[in-house]
Amino acid sequence: MRRLVWALLLLLPACASSPKTQFFALEPVPPSEHAAQLSGMPVAVTALRLPPTLDRLQIVRRGQGNALDVSETDRWAAPLDEMARRVLIQDLELRAKPGVVVQPDMPQPKGDIRDVVVGVQRFDADASGKVELTCEWMLLSGSPPHPVLQRKEHIGVPGGASQAAGMSTALGVLADRIVAELAKGR
Repeated sequence: MRRLVWALLLLLPACASSPKTQFFALEPVPPSEHAAQLSGMPVAVTALRLPPTLDRLQIVRRGQGNALDVSETDRWAAPLDEMARRVLIQDLELRAKPGVVVQPDMPQPKGDIRDVVVGVQRFDADASGKVELTCEWMLLSGSPPHPVLQRKEHIGVPGGASQAAGMSTALGVLADRIVAELAKGR
């Protein structure tokens, strides 16, 4: 019994010194200097889908080879798919005339709406902090909605202060590219 008590006493400090969990959030970023401005028919981001390997509260980084490092102490402040969609919508709003970007859960404007759907294949950082966003996005229009534009994007952001900041920047670049395509009159 004495040994058990001593063993528990020795383990107690180890439990008290476990690393503190940190929470991170994605944030909108301003448009690039030469970004187009979105106008015309309203636009809604109706979906942003992440692969299951990334759609978790733990932050995932690329390891060596095919390895993924899933952090037990670095976590997203909200589900990553919802947060990324919300930030992409905010990024588009920063690049649009007022009222063009339709907010989720708000009344829909009358008439046609252009829907943007994003399918993400990769959205993470490697060991050096370089963030990569690989996705395909589609513009749907009409009633019933049908595809009118489809693009594949690969965005790389050099390593920086944090993975969350790099991922936020990548979403801002994606917003710049979406707006540039939509500004062509589609």
